Amino acid sequence: MGQPDHSLAALRPLNEGELVEWEEAYVAVEAYLGALRIRNRLLVAELVRGILWRASARHAQEPGVSVRSLAMDETLKEIAEWTKQVLAEPLQQGRLAARGRLALLLTDMPGQWQSVFLTPEPWPPAFVEAMRKSYLSAGPQFAALTMTPRPLELNAIGSGAAQWWETMDRRPVVRKMFFFFLIVLIVAGLWFIFGPDIKLPR
Repeated sequence: MGQPDHSLAALRPLNEGELVEWEEAYVAVEAYLGALRIRNRLLVAELVRGILWRASARHAQEPGVSVRSLAMDETLKEIAEWTKQVLAEPLQQGRLAARGRLALLLTDMPGQWQSVFLTPEPWPPAFVEAMRKSYLSAGPQFAALTMTPRPLELNAIGSGAAQWWETMDRRPVVRKMFFFFLIVLIVAGLWFIFGPDIKLPR
């Protein structure tokens, strides 16, 4: 838990392909922290460094697993374990559930408590109290909520246009004829506007 005193420079030399893989892992972890609205660049860099170090140690034991998958798994485990300790509550399947993420946001983690994110105990009492209140406010019903996708409602013109484009996708001949007539109409319009002075490409 917390930020280890390791440097990525201590890792074994990487070839070009491995550098690309680790860069992708870095970007993925950075994006996840950004989704939690952790914005301080120095803090994010330190958190990513520690996570990639642990992912590197695992990769030596699990070479068949992509480094990006290992890095994201370490990210989720680290945040879930830390959140569980702060809340003193078990998290579903050892992961940071939606309710836990909501508690982080309701507590205004990005605005007030970035400096304590993923740090070991002791935490400021005000932060712990705010986290636990936010977690209780979210309620177990929040995690059970689902959003059922609804079909896109189109008006008559939109429906007709959608059917027309679908027809052109299914019938390449119709699509070619449509674009041919479109070009003819454009040329005719230019001829009508500019008259015989227009120079058409030969």
